[in-house]
Amino acid sequence: MREFFVQNETIILFAQGLVFFSLGFAVWLQRRRATRLTLSSSLIWLAAFAFVEALAVWGHVFVPIQEDYLGPRAIEGLLVLRAMIQVAAFVFLVQFGLRLIGLTPLVRRCLTAVSVLVGLGILGGTALASGSTGWGAAEWESAVVALSRYTLLVPGAVLSAIGLWRQRAELADAGMTVIKPYAAAAAAVLGAYAVAGLIVPAGPITPGGIGDSEGWFDLTGLPLEVVSGTAGLVLCVLAVKLLEIFDVEAKQQLEALDRARAIAEERARFRRDLHDGTIQSIYAAGLHLESIAIRTDDSSVRAEVREVVADLNAATDGIRDYIRALAEPPATPEGIAAGLGDLARRFSDETGRDVRFTVEGAAAAGPMPAEAGQHLSQILREALSNTARHAGACRVRVSLVFAPDELDLMVDDDGCGPGPPTEGGDTGRHEGLRNMRERARRLGGRLDVREAPGGGTRVTLAVPLDSDVPEDDSIPSDPEREVSHR
Repeated sequence: MREFFVQNETIILFAQGLVFFSLGFAVWLQRRRATRLTLSSSLIWLAAFAFVEALAVWGHVFVPIQEDYLGPRAIEGLLVLRAMIQVAAFVFLVQFGLRLIGLTPLVRRCLTAVSVLVGLGILGGTALASGSTGWGAAEWESAVVALSRYTLLVPGAVLSAIGLWRQRAELADAGMTVIKPYAAAAAAVLGAYAVAGLIVPAGPITPGGIGDSEGWFDLTGLPLEVVSGTAGLVLCVLAVKLLEIFDVEAKQQLEALDRARAIAEERARFRRDLHDGTIQSIYAAGLHLESIAIRTDDSSVRAEVREVVADLNAATDGIRDYIRALAEPPATPEGIAAGLGDLARRFSDETGRDVRFTVEGAAAAGPMPAEAGQHLSQILREALSNTARHAGACRVRVSLVFAPDELDLMVDDDGCGPGPPTEGGDTGRHEGLRNMRERARRLGGRLDVREAPGGGTRVTLAVPLDSDVPEDDSIPSDPEREVSHR
């Protein structure tokens, strides 16, 4: 068996690269811009890792073939390029893990920068070391791969495994319980891949024994490439099953669009009925009462009748306002930002708390979901009310960020009160949280409530915006404009 693997090393490497390329290609084909799940929006980074890893593996097939045709300098350049490609692949795997574990954008950007700096540091540090140690290009590449496996591959695979395991809860909340086992299995495979990452190619800084690829092969008779390729194949199969998320989400979006159109038709019918039926009946009743007031000689009766007529006129004006609200166009990003900013300012005036409201990217936002303004206002109102009831004296930061494919609303307080609600806690607070989650679901988004760094509570809402879906001007916003009372 050992002889078989040695003689067919090229075929094994080609198959390993093909497995990773297939994984990346499968994910790329199913790529979507608008998604409400962290897992599906993060899969593109897994595809990037798989594509680049395939190139690195195929480099071990390509470079030996070129040794008969290219000079030593050209071969050294190819070895340097292959090492850089390998480091890039591991950096992409780290990005996949960072996006799965639910970090804040700032922390995620900082850790992304750290991972890139680690990769560059490995390339630069080993290049400097090779000058004093006399390493050739092959030895330098071996040192680069060993260090990058320890510092990038292993942490990236561990983060990805933890993140996939955590995503099971989000899948369940989205009604995708059938996909949960595949996420758990993929987490297990990535955990095994992390363990395999501790085995590095034989070279000047490898630990020897089972810790390097040659020692592993001597002990088990199984090349490390076969182990990695098998893990990649299983991960590819599981990723294809996870890609069913996109089909489920597409079905949910179509159902939401059908519901929105049905609501729009019902509102149009209701608007016509109010205008042509109810208002005309009230107006006729008012004219009748006016004629009675004119004919009567009793001044007190005349006064009372005209008071009733005034009340009917006020009711008519109210119904006309309601009809105009039914005909309002969909909310714009600028209008939503202005409404939420006004709500935050009123809350600050009423409670005396320091509330800072920031908004970014309104001009770049994709189409807003139906009823977005109403639901976002109520989610923000409930989140601010919770800070008033539970957080004590505190500062509150409200951040609204628009992007072509997503809207993010974050409410962060540094209060000293209780953190996020837990089972058996305040019933009223749980009711408010359920309402917030229901509104997030109606927007096709996800709501997360957790302890903020340094204490307090952080509420995060992410709503996908699909710029590929045309705006439908026939779908008005909800007329029930809920306002905050001082």
